[in-house]
Amino acid sequence: MGVLNVFRVAGDVSHTVSICILLWAIHVNRSAEGVSLITQSLYAAVFCTRYMDLLWVNPFSFFYNTFLKIFYISSSLYIIFIMMRVFPRTREREKAWKFGGACLGGSLLLAPFAMLIFMKKEEWSFWEFLRSFSLILESVCVLPQLLLLRQTSVPTVIDSFYLLTLGAYRALYIGNWIERGITEKGQPEAISVVFGVIQTLLYADFAWVYYTRQRVKLRNGAVVDADDLGRGFLVSKVLGRADRSFDEENRPEGGQGNWGARGISVSADEETTGSRPKPPAKDRPAGSDDRPEESRGMLSNPDAFEDNDSDVDDTLPQSRPNADTSRQ
Repeated sequence: MGVLNVFRVAGDVSHTVSICILLWAIHVNRSAEGVSLITQSLYAAVFCTRYMDLLWVNPFSFFYNTFLKIFYISSSLYIIFIMMRVFPRTREREKAWKFGGACLGGSLLLAPFAMLIFMKKEEWSFWEFLRSFSLILESVCVLPQLLLLRQTSVPTVIDSFYLLTLGAYRALYIGNWIERGITEKGQPEAISVVFGVIQTLLYADFAWVYYTRQRVKLRNGAVVDADDLGRGFLVSKVLGRADRSFDEENRPEGGQGNWGARGISVSADEETTGSRPKPPAKDRPAGSDDRPEESRGMLSNPDAFEDNDSDVDDTLPQSRPNADTSRQ
C-alpha cells in the first residue's frame, strides 16, 4: 500500500480536487441544492470502514496515506454536517432513501461472497470484510446522486467538473493496478479491480448521457430526465426506464396538471404555475359554459362584431354619375 506511481498520485489528486470543488460550490452558493445527502452518507460509510486501520497503524509510517485518509473522513462528515445544519438542501424522496438502503444492504451481503471468490481463505478477516464492503459500496455510491440530478427541479451546485474529477479518480486507479501488476510480483487485488471497473463504467456511461442530452428540451428543471438516461447502457438499467416511478412520485392524481409527460406546458394560454385544473364535465353545473367570459359576452351581443368604420375606402375616387343623368 505504500508504493506510489504516477497513476496513483494522479488518482488521489483527482479525488481530492473533486471534494474541494464540491465544498467550494456549496460555500460560494450558500446552498447544497442538488447534492445528494444519501450519496454523501454512503461515502462517509466507505471512508470510515476502509480507513479504520488508522486506529492501530503508525500514522507517521507513511504520512501521505495518513493525510489523505484523515482528509477523506473529515471532509465527508463535514459535508453531511453543513447539509443538515447550515445550508438548505434538496429533499430526497422516500424511494430514493430506500434505493440508498438497498445499495448499503446489497454491499454488505455481497462482500462475503466477493471474499469467497477472489480471496484465499487464509486472508479472511474482519478487517478484510470491512475493506471489501467499502470497495463494493463505493462502486454504487454515485447512483443516488445521479438519481437526484434527474429529479431536482431547482438549480444545482453539482456541475460537470465535480463529476469529471470524481469519475477520473477510479479510472486513473485502473492504470495504477495495471502498473503495479507489471512492476510488482503478484496480482493486483481482484475486488478492487472488478468493482473499480464497474464504478468507472457507471461514470463513463453517465458522462455520455450528460454530454449528449438534448439541451433545448424542457425537463421541468431537472438536469437530465428518463428519456436522456434511457440512451445510456448501464445507468439506464438502474435509473432509466425501469424506475419512472421516481419521477412520478409527487405527480397529482388524475393527470399531470398543466404539464405534459416531459415537463412541457400543455397549454401556452394557461399559467404554468399556480393554475388549477378544470373539473371534469360531469362535475360542472348544468348549462355552464367553458368559454372565457369575454368570448361569452361577444357571442351574446351580435353588435360586438359590427365594424363601426365605413367599408368604403375614402382614398378611392367616387363613382361617376350615370352618363344619361349627366346629359339631362
